[in-house]
Amino acid sequence: MDLRAAERRLQAAQRAADVDSLDALLHPRVVGAGPDGMVFTKEDDLESYRSGALRITGLVEESLDVQDDGETGVTRTVAAVDAVQGGAVVSARLRYTRLWVRDDGNWRVLAATFVPVQ
Repeated sequence: MDLRAAERRLQAAQRAADVDSLDALLHPRVVGAGPDGMVFTKEDDLESYRSGALRITGLVEESLDVQDDGETGVTRTVAAVDAVQGGAVVSARLRYTRLWVRDDGNWRVLAATFVPVQ
């Protein structure tokens, strides 16, 4: 699977709250940071989907830029996202930047950030 396909597979897993697919696409040591500066781990992210604390109700990719050097890569995505987080309905346009690494021949996210964009 190429990096563009891996990014789109990740988006589909987020939309579907597919914890098994997310588990496969996230590196065991992945670290993410949200717009509030809070840092989260793979287990934090998976648990938010498992528990229903985060439910993506819409995620529409507006743009995707892919940089792939073979063993590492970066995806930069802008998406319109609708979600229910902690019981609150939220809508935002977000820029996701993800660092991907090849792990046993598969692309996996090692680091991620997302911030609102206008």
